[in-house]
Amino acid sequence: MNDGSRCRRVELLAVLLALCPGLMAFDPIRSPSAAVTAGNGQMQAGKPSDALASYDKAVKELPGDPGAHFDRGTALAALSRFDEAGEEFLRATEAKEPGLKAAAFYNLGNAFMKKDKFKEAIEAYKRSLTLNPKDERAKWNLEIALQKKKKDDEEKKKNEDKKDKDKDKDKDKDKDKDKKDDQKKDQDKKDKDKDKDKDKKDDQKKDQDKKDQDKDKDKDKKDDQKKDQGQQPPPDEKPPAEREIESTLDSLEKSPKELEKQRAMLRAVRRAPPTRDW
Repeated sequence: MNDGSRCRRVELLAVLLALCPGLMAFDPIRSPSAAVTAGNGQMQAGKPSDALASYDKAVKELPGDPGAHFDRGTALAALSRFDEAGEEFLRATEAKEPGLKAAAFYNLGNAFMKKDKFKEAIEAYKRSLTLNPKDERAKWNLEIALQKKKKDDEEKKKNEDKKDKDKDKDKDKDKDKDKKDDQKKDQDKKDKDKDKDKDKKDDQKKDQDKKDQDKDKDKDKKDDQKKDQGQQPPPDEKPPAEREIESTLDSLEKSPKELEKQRAMLRAVRRAPPTRDW
């Protein structure tokens, strides 16, 4: 059977299952127990809650009877309590009678289908068909479970792929953010280095200005000293009158009288106060 035919058949089966509730039925097992008989009658009357109470009594009376657990499972399933129903059908699969065992696996598969546990439902239907290969209901439901599982797997794969893509996008965003943060740190470091260089140059300029000021002060001091030295005669330089007399003395050394007169004049000149030139 090709995929197209299989899909059309599954779609047809889905329609049939919707129109024929009996294909998903949880048929009660007949038993000589009065509680089971009462429960079966209540189920047929559309009173699953009353039937469950009767089946509870039957389970207490016959705790090891797979049929009683099977019937209790049918009432629970009718009340949409599929988890509990599945537990009862699982107990019923311990039956020795092949027909009851096959029906228990079939209804266990139905309970799993109601909870969208397609993998478990497929295994239950396969076990049921192993015991009863002619059960058309089990074959049809197995087809539906396989298709639903395939679709569910495809949806899960799409979601996983989307999550992986989202993770990759998030990683790329984180990388870009880290890169930008690193670039910002580098720029901040460069700016700090520039500020340090600027401060260093400012300090150097201040030092140079101070040196220039000190040089200017030294120059002014030297200029002042030069001015002071220019206003007074050199210490070894003699006044003109004294130099003239000494020159005359040199020429008159041979005339004692004239020499004595010139020396007296020289002493008088030396005792006289200096001549002011201001």
